[in-house]
Amino acid sequence: MIRFCGAGCFLFAAIACVIGQEVASPLEKIVPAKLPPAMRLPKGTPPEVVVNLSQKIDRIDCFSLRGDGKFLAISGPDQWVRVWSLDGLKQNWNVKQPESIVSLAFPMESKTLIAGDAAGTIRIWDKADTKQLVLKALLPAHKDGPVWTMSVSSDGKRLASGGRDKALKLWDLSKPKPTLIVSLTDHKDDVRGVAFSPDGNHMISVSPEEKQMRVWDTSGEKPKAGEVVKLPTGAIGVSFAPDGKSLVLAGSRGTGAVWSFKDGKPDDPVDLDTDKRAILMANFSADGNRIAGVLAHSRTEDRVVVWGKDGKKLHEFKYDAHIPAAGFAQDNHHLIAVTDIGLLIIRLPK
Repeated sequence: MIRFCGAGCFLFAAIACVIGQEVASPLEKIVPAKLPPAMRLPKGTPPEVVVNLSQKIDRIDCFSLRGDGKFLAISGPDQWVRVWSLDGLKQNWNVKQPESIVSLAFPMESKTLIAGDAAGTIRIWDKADTKQLVLKALLPAHKDGPVWTMSVSSDGKRLASGGRDKALKLWDLSKPKPTLIVSLTDHKDDVRGVAFSPDGNHMISVSPEEKQMRVWDTSGEKPKAGEVVKLPTGAIGVSFAPDGKSLVLAGSRGTGAVWSFKDGKPDDPVDLDTDKRAILMANFSADGNRIAGVLAHSRTEDRVVVWGKDGKKLHEFKYDAHIPAAGFAQDNHHLIAVTDIGLLIIRLPK
């Protein structure tokens, strides 16, 4: 499997766009010493980890946190999709799929969960926050391989997906049966990252071999091609800040940077301090003040890092494990990281 998760995989993950507002979080209730025996952390667990939700699962590659911070979806090569209620740390349901799941998207405060698999199929479930799961749609989205990345517009009406077939597709989710709006074929390589701006008027997509990011005007019925920005190396992920005024790129050495974004134009990149290493993914906190990401260090070690908007490191956590994805919980105080040793919830120092 590839050493990163597409934007929909965390991004997986809708983030509540409530600028500067602290929100009550069920994660604050976690006291490691009071966890049930099956959830207690083994000796030697780093002190910043407050719980491991999947110690008995071989591997997880992607996750998506619902925008209100109440539900968490995880999946990976074992083909099981699991949804946890973070209030009380209870697993709501799990269902096995025909293929490995590569990307997940949990729209803002929605009962809908979207999963993209290794064969190019997108599944959309309704009632995902209950135990009465309903398969709403099965979309043959991408040919010849995985749905690498997905992003849902903040109003929940549109889904963007990218795959190995080099196509970037836009779907209408507002109808009872989701339909394809358009298939864009401008990319010359796998589409690895895609993200809607918070206002829904723009979309950015990246393809690592092209060494550029493409901006799309999505304010109308169909997207229009906008700026094409050259990059020093290939990008594999993109994420907007909640206020839409900046974005962050992840990718090969030299690509990780925070860009300002105005009138459909990225500008003035500020490099992230990456120790000259590849950044596997990066995304903003819900208050927009910090960025979380994963640095690849070696075959046996990855690091979860938190940066300020100026690109300087604020926190760095070392793990002797592969970390496909990590990002902020909605409370700005916890990180979620999927690793070879399980799904870790990390509590940041105050």
